[in-house]
Amino acid sequence: MRNHFYKYTDIKTAKAILENQSLRFSSPLQFNDPFDTQNEILTNFNMNEFPRVTMSVIEEYIKNDYPLPNPPNDFGKTILFLREGTKSHGYKKDKIEGIILPLLTYLRDELQNEIEKLNSSWNDSLKESRVFCMTEDNDNLLMWAHYAENHTGAVFQLATLAEDDNMLSAARKVEYKTKLIAFCSLEDLIKRVLFDIEVDFSNLKYSSHSHQKSEHWSYEKEWRVVDMCHYNHKKELYVDHKFVPNQLQNIFFGCKTKPEDIEFLSKIARTINPTIGIYQSKKRPLEYALDFEKI
Repeated sequence: MRNHFYKYTDIKTAKAILENQSLRFSSPLQFNDPFDTQNEILTNFNMNEFPRVTMSVIEEYIKNDYPLPNPPNDFGKTILFLREGTKSHGYKKDKIEGIILPLLTYLRDELQNEIEKLNSSWNDSLKESRVFCMTEDNDNLLMWAHYAENHTGAVFQLATLAEDDNMLSAARKVEYKTKLIAFCSLEDLIKRVLFDIEVDFSNLKYSSHSHQKSEHWSYEKEWRVVDMCHYNHKKELYVDHKFVPNQLQNIFFGCKTKPEDIEFLSKIARTINPTIGIYQSKKRPLEYALDFEKI
């Protein structure tokens, strides 16, 4: 775990952070990237594979003594019946397919219903989740332009304070991918429909999905803290969490930040943490880079 992170802000947000001594966790519904967290439950299978995979799962459960729901549902009872028949007469593939194949249309409908239920649960989690985003670097030119309002804002250096079990110490690094992640396999869903076997929800956890983004964003080197807000179903699309004074380690102002904004925010920052370091960025001569001078 890193001992500190950086938060890029415009001046309005910087004032709110200092005046309220709090960090705002925002709903993913406010994110500017429509692929970030908000997409529906995705699957990585072709429905044309449904008959073959269904028969493969059923064959596996017939030939092995895998546990079934107790009490068994209708499909579980069918598997138990076919399992006993196989023990005494061997596995008769044609006979078993003759029993199962007529049920596939019904199973396909049930599978679609299950996907819709998962999507409903996913949408509910989106409404309750709040995310705080940070980064590893304070000198990224794109970040200064995008998130610090064209170099007129500020960057906060925030300590994680892992020894105090602070929320920022729970930050996880964002992984940048070429493709959106799938939540579960066709086999997982078929087992749920057939035998009421729960999907492996380690793949469905909100926190996992919220730490995946397109590789186009990799320059951000982002880390995130996720708060699910289960304790209080927030109507607002944000929640504010207080930070302790020594978390505020340094402030870096942009090369175009107004002097009056620097003076105003520096005064507030020093009342929070008298030992805070305050800097302003300067364009490095003949390079696309920034240097920071202490104020």
